[in-house]
Amino acid sequence: MLGAALSQPVSGQPALRSGLAPDLIIVNAILLSPERDAPLEDAWVRVSGDRIIETGSGPIDVGAARIIDAGQGFLIPGLIDSHVHLYHATGLRRRYSEDYEALYQDYMAQQPRSFLFHGFTTVIELNADAATNARFEAAPLHPHLVHCGQGVVLSDGFMALELGGEPVWDTYPGYLIDTHAAGLVPEGADIAAHTPEAAVASVLDQGGQCIKLYYEEALWWPGGAPAFRLPSVDIVRDVVRAAHAENLPVLLHATTPAGHAFALEAGVDILAHGLWEWTDQSFTDPQPSAEIESIARRISHSPIAVQPTVQTLRNTASLFDATLLEDRGWTDVVPAAYLGYLRGDAQAQRQHFIGMFGQMIAEGDEATDMAAAQSAFLNRYEDLIWEMSTEQARFLFGSDTAVGGFGWASPPGLAGYWEMQNWIEAGISPATLFRSLTIDNAVAFGLAGEIGTIEAGKRADLLILRANPLLDVTAYDRIDMVLLAGQPLERSVLSARQSEAAR
Repeated sequence: MLGAALSQPVSGQPALRSGLAPDLIIVNAILLSPERDAPLEDAWVRVSGDRIIETGSGPIDVGAARIIDAGQGFLIPGLIDSHVHLYHATGLRRRYSEDYEALYQDYMAQQPRSFLFHGFTTVIELNADAATNARFEAAPLHPHLVHCGQGVVLSDGFMALELGGEPVWDTYPGYLIDTHAAGLVPEGADIAAHTPEAAVASVLDQGGQCIKLYYEEALWWPGGAPAFRLPSVDIVRDVVRAAHAENLPVLLHATTPAGHAFALEAGVDILAHGLWEWTDQSFTDPQPSAEIESIARRISHSPIAVQPTVQTLRNTASLFDATLLEDRGWTDVVPAAYLGYLRGDAQAQRQHFIGMFGQMIAEGDEATDMAAAQSAFLNRYEDLIWEMSTEQARFLFGSDTAVGGFGWASPPGLAGYWEMQNWIEAGISPATLFRSLTIDNAVAFGLAGEIGTIEAGKRADLLILRANPLLDVTAYDRIDMVLLAGQPLERSVLSARQSEAAR
């Protein structure tokens, strides 16, 4: 039983190499950590404050420390979701609900706990909003938050289309002027304040630890998108140089062949999405063109890491999946009233989506036509991801929770668990998934000194699982306990059901 004290501690254990007295000791664990070649049986971990101070196996003198008996459970590092958006509430739109504000506030109050419920002790926000960050970190229990500050956008780029006519510089004061391509210089703007170096400095001033850029062609825009500028390769190379001078990784939002080819030319570090827009091909073509296969192969053989974010596509497909909202996991991650909204008023999204995008996707305009098309679309993308994995592509785990747009398949924490299942269904190995959720994400974002493995000196973000995640992905949904910076949390206290019962 977790938390049970050992009645007869075994003496004879050597003195602590760290010299620190432990507050807590986890015993009787099978330790899985990505830097190890094999599990460590009969393992123990000493924790002082928020730090791991020693690991080992066999007999141990526990002294006066608090004991957590893992009961031969699997002890793994806390998980990292490296692609989240904390300001979206999945499936919630003002047009569909008169209770928008109440639903939004209740959703956001539960959101941090829901990430923890599914083992995500660190989340990385790729386009941060200061007020949202403050709200998230003010929650009594919340994952550690790393962010990229605001996304670095062009003065006349795609993101301006998202602002409803408001000037992009009002929302993104650290915007970038693409001087290599005669980019827009707003009236009264000081070009020197909007150079790559200035944009990186702005992100640093916001506390950002990464840079997010955009190469969005908006090929999906009904009737064709209004005019906007794509970044030049020279301006992105300049941003990469400025970011690397500050030891910041650079991510690029891109989903098209042109965008991924651009990433190769510009030398970014991470693609925030996979290659899922197949230009000059039908939405339901089962196989990519030779050009797309070539680009995917080049990405796989390059230093660029990819966040597949399969769940982003499943978010749209959720409109046509009648079973999704019956998943038992919903009740642990969103309030009951919110789930009721998704099952009720939110369903109006389906016909709205068909009216806007139906002719672009399927020959028929019924929900069954859309469902079949979305299924084919997902199958071909997962096949491409599998092919990239066979070419040794570097994948980083990110869920894109909660992606905007149509659909409701992006609940906090649960969407991450679904993304894990997507990877396994696509043929990615459990070992690759495990590394991506832990050390690979930590290394890519400069966090490996703090998290990603179970080693002395690392932050004590740990999970105790009842099954081996290297054998079965469902082990990630069999969490007994979350340790957050050394604080033990029974999983049940993080559930939305318990939160509501305590009100």
